[in-house]
Amino acid sequence: MKKNWDKKDTLDFWEKNEADYAGDISAPEILKMSKKYIGNKVLDIGAGSGALINLIPNSIGLDIAPKHTDIIKGDITNMPFEDQSFDTIFATEILEHLDNDTLNKGLAEINRILKKRGHLIVTVPYNENLSQNTVSCPDCGTKFHRWGHLQIFDENNITQLLKDDFKLIKIKKLPIGFNANYKVLKHFRWIIERSGFLKDQNLFLVAKK
Repeated sequence: MKKNWDKKDTLDFWEKNEADYAGDISAPEILKMSKKYIGNKVLDIGAGSGALINLIPNSIGLDIAPKHTDIIKGDITNMPFEDQSFDTIFATEILEHLDNDTLNKGLAEINRILKKRGHLIVTVPYNENLSQNTVSCPDCGTKFHRWGHLQIFDENNITQLLKDDFKLIKIKKLPIGFNANYKVLKHFRWIIERSGFLKDQNLFLVAKK
């Protein structure tokens, strides 16, 4: 009986299933926050359904299970691009899905294909309690996070993770999904947060090579 998914299990799942991607709703909000950092040639890693690249001219996506004609099938640890190919790279809601080895190799690949003075734009869940979203398959007993998350991020550890290759330009904690879904209520977010009804947060950060 398997206790955890490996990379093959994850790939099989995404290739065989139609999923709701976080970016389908949050892409316009992420674009609005990122506009001043977007260059001429853009890559979205873990592009999902292509919601973000649909909004950005001259952009392409990379995903292990492409769902869009402008998304290339590929792995973050071995991306099929030449050195310094992109002005801007997005990695939104993807780093939390990677194990430690894949995460480190993936960031090295991002550094390789990002142009000098190019920008890396990242969103991740903030300080997530992984155990709260761990479930078990009733048939085989496999334990897995319901969204496949493996990492926990806060301001300190993600800054340490990037510091050797990137200069942090901006980092902000905010509920991206909430802001995208409730465009009027987001202006009263601080009241809702103080009431304890808004617990799921994200980190949005921009780093420069």
